[in-house]
Amino acid sequence: MKFETVACIGVSALMAGCAGPADPKVDSGASSELATCGDPTETEAFVITSMAFTRENSPDSIEGFDLDSVASALHDPQGCGHADYTDTAGTPGIDNAFASLVPVLESIGAGAVEGLITDAINSGELLVLLELQRVESIEADTCVDLEVYRGDGVPLMGTDGAIQMDQTFALDASRPSTSASGGSIEGGVFEIRGVVIELPVQILDEFLEFELEGGAVQLAWQEDGTAVGRLAGGVSVASLAGQIAAISDIGGLQDVVPPLLEEAADLWPDENGACTHLSIGFEITARPAFVLTDGA
Repeated sequence: MKFETVACIGVSALMAGCAGPADPKVDSGASSELATCGDPTETEAFVITSMAFTRENSPDSIEGFDLDSVASALHDPQGCGHADYTDTAGTPGIDNAFASLVPVLESIGAGAVEGLITDAINSGELLVLLELQRVESIEADTCVDLEVYRGDGVPLMGTDGAIQMDQTFALDASRPSTSASGGSIEGGVFEIRGVVIELPVQILDEFLEFELEGGAVQLAWQEDGTAVGRLAGGVSVASLAGQIAAISDIGGLQDVVPPLLEEAADLWPDENGACTHLSIGFEITARPAFVLTDGA
């Protein structure tokens, strides 16, 4: 897919090593960069069509990412006493402390968030558009950028209950895009780190902002052009706990949930050794889409 009047939408990131003038005919340095990294207008684009919390394979195994580059053991102060997971391939250091809370939250009646996320996606409240730029090959590419947009509008739904493929979306001008660098594709699987993604989730009449910091995104192309993958990041415990505590009409949950989040925090200790963020992961599906650029 190429950017013209209508541009492909998906995951794009501005790579520091790939930055340079857009027109290779103007600057010979830009020509060298394009030869190395590819044309930024060569894109693959997706809209996220479903999100679900990543769940444990077993008490010590889960799929995901090492977000802090530390393989924390039980009682390790770097993880505030929480041991990291290992994935099914045997990779240690996988961060997803929220996964252990999912059964607890479901048992106390706070497990309806996934359904609310689905409703928000299908209604257009949560249209996350991912744009991969500089894509020379969806099989193997060492220099791919990622940009994350929020879309605007109500999507058309298919008979399968999911957003139809190849729709065109306008951008939500009230929410700036975020970008990341250093992405790559290997064996038809795209992965990138350093992403920030905002995920507003409605609970009753209130919206919670799940801002994933220091995040990671992985997408694997399927034969029909769709993609499956995961995203993860760290959520500020102080921000999330404060938002939940401020919600009215949820019984005693505003008293119960914030302490659970604070206890489970496992990322980026402060000067006092208290972890400031809670790692959280999602399984996602995505479908090809387009976005209207300014002036289109």
